[in-house]
Amino acid sequence: MEDIKKGSTTVAIVCKDAVVLATDKRASMGYLVAHKNVRKVYKLDDHMGATVAGSVGDIQSLIGSLKAEINLYKMKNGVKMSTKALATLTSHILHGQRYYPLIAWLVVAGFDEGPVAYSIDPIGGVNEDKAISTGSGSLVAYGVLESMYREGMGWEEGATLAVKAIKAAIERDLATGNGITLAVIDKDGYRELSDDEIIGLMNQN
Repeated sequence: MEDIKKGSTTVAIVCKDAVVLATDKRASMGYLVAHKNVRKVYKLDDHMGATVAGSVGDIQSLIGSLKAEINLYKMKNGVKMSTKALATLTSHILHGQRYYPLIAWLVVAGFDEGPVAYSIDPIGGVNEDKAISTGSGSLVAYGVLESMYREGMGWEEGATLAVKAIKAAIERDLATGNGITLAVIDKDGYRELSDDEIIGLMNQN
């Protein structure tokens, strides 16, 4: 049953000083809310993270593989893997499974020389973008992002916009809900905002 739990909305916003990742917390099976506190934002390394949408089982397996590859790369080369390199690796893994595809749509994001984000579809297509949404509520979230995103915004403004996009999806998509997880990746690394910080952002909307 775990492999068919799905449904979500994820958002990634590239700001001038950071990249913001936000998701809801609900996992659904058809019209059933299967879980109310599912992790859809993952720290992959000190300077990289990912949002995920799709099958819980496929996602957990893929995230485990990516973390192992990142650590192996650091051991072999003595330097951190770049976000672009990780996006390419993820693309190759998913493309290699194209005949038995993993139900996983990822946004890989990080801070290298600056903030970047890559959307990677279940058969390995990669696109770099500044404002990305995936999952069942992405159409609603994109409506907010298209109307309000602008290049050069600071991370706090980007975080407020990400929360607004997820809130809009929660109101209109049955498979999205049960709260928001939000992470920021900047020159100092990856950090997740507390519930109180997220509530503060929600009260600004």
